[in-house]
Amino acid sequence: MVHALELTDIGRRFGALHAVRNVSLTVPSGQRHAILGPNGAGKTTLFNLVCGDFPPTSGRVVAFGEDMTRRPASHRARIGIGRTYQTSLLFTGLTVIDNLLIAIRGARKGRLSLVPSASNGQDIRDATVLAERVRLAHRAHHEVATLSHGQRRQLELGMALACKPRLLMLDEPAAGLSPAERPELNQMLKDLPGEITLVLIEHDMDVALPISDMVTVMKDGEIVVQETPDRITDNPIVNKIYLGQGHG
Repeated sequence: MVHALELTDIGRRFGALHAVRNVSLTVPSGQRHAILGPNGAGKTTLFNLVCGDFPPTSGRVVAFGEDMTRRPASHRARIGIGRTYQTSLLFTGLTVIDNLLIAIRGARKGRLSLVPSASNGQDIRDATVLAERVRLAHRAHHEVATLSHGQRRQLELGMALACKPRLLMLDEPAAGLSPAERPELNQMLKDLPGEITLVLIEHDMDVALPISDMVTVMKDGEIVVQETPDRITDNPIVNKIYLGQGHG
């Protein structure tokens, strides 16, 4: 079986800091996989290694059977790895549709071309479908600066979906959302097509556990627990290193 993601003894040092240490992880195609842990556990660094923001110091990254360890981030996006970031990368002076169009065109070769393309009409239709998918059709022609924090998170998800990812990686998608906004996010994640493999970093277990098939818990750059969601909250190691410290 070709898995969506296979990490073998991945490590990353920043000087004396060993941010990620000997992480091995397999995510089957179609799985929903949550990565939990306290701040400083190495979760976002692990995402950056998978997505090609910087190379690992050691180990191997394989996605869909292809060795990605030294491939650039642009190549990883083109083979179907999409992601969001903790910090918003939206163009706040443009509209929702404009942001989605940029994401759609950015996923293709020749994305920097200023020459009008015959695909413009299809791009606009695709952007409109994405706006509907992330519940922003009613704000499609509004500037991003006018959106609520929750709506901006929805748009970030739409932009990540614009490259038609086979592997979607979400970095704390519920960060900053109010309790009233979280059910909307949960439903959008549940509605993702089954062929999309989902890996998410999340502090909020109320978001992560209901949509996950498997949960990995990290601490100090290492994996310390991997369990199904129904067993994770009763795990004594998890209670000691994560739940006992709160969600900070």
